[in-house]
Amino acid sequence: MENLNFHVIGFDLDQTLYPKSKKIDEKIQSYLYEKIAENKKITLPKAQSLFDERYQNGSGTSGGQTLRDIGIANGSEIIQEALENADISSMLIPDKNVNHLISHIVSKYKNVDLITGSNLNQTHIKLDALDIPLKTFSHIITADDGSKSNGDNFKKWLSLYPNYNPKQFLYIGDRARLDCNIPSALGIHTALVYVKEVDEKLSCAQYHSLVDALQDL
Repeated sequence: MENLNFHVIGFDLDQTLYPKSKKIDEKIQSYLYEKIAENKKITLPKAQSLFDERYQNGSGTSGGQTLRDIGIANGSEIIQEALENADISSMLIPDKNVNHLISHIVSKYKNVDLITGSNLNQTHIKLDALDIPLKTFSHIITADDGSKSNGDNFKKWLSLYPNYNPKQFLYIGDRARLDCNIPSALGIHTALVYVKEVDEKLSCAQYHSLVDALQDL
């Protein structure tokens, strides 16, 4: 990525500025169980059983597909909602190495932004827990401003810099559809982090960690 002419760098927040963990996954799953119970009008234990049986027997089936198999049509949206809204701030731990590298990126590129599916309040709470100052970012675009999933918030991001074309933007996230396919369709360069296995079908750069991606800039 280092040879590309980037002028604007954007970051996702959830599971990008911090890695996944078992405790965070459990918190997110608890949120999903509540949503299933609410949607299907069943008890929480039944909701948990309904999800876990299908998810564990799905041989790699995504959480969104598991919800659709249960009969919840907007499964992917609920998964994203769980990622953004589950109360995980108490589990977030600042990473001094990541924060140092982000500071270096800010000094190098100047235009560094955050485009997240979390709302503004949750964004402030999570950034504070990660010890990343709000002033790190020139602009913060959240769920309160629109949606990432339909591309609106990426279009808003592009509109903030009318003198640059989309190929001069880089967006770093963790999810293939939301953080690679959708912004890539607008001409934005993309990179995924915390990738376990590289997917050759994706057009974006892929890294095992956020540190790897930041060191490549």
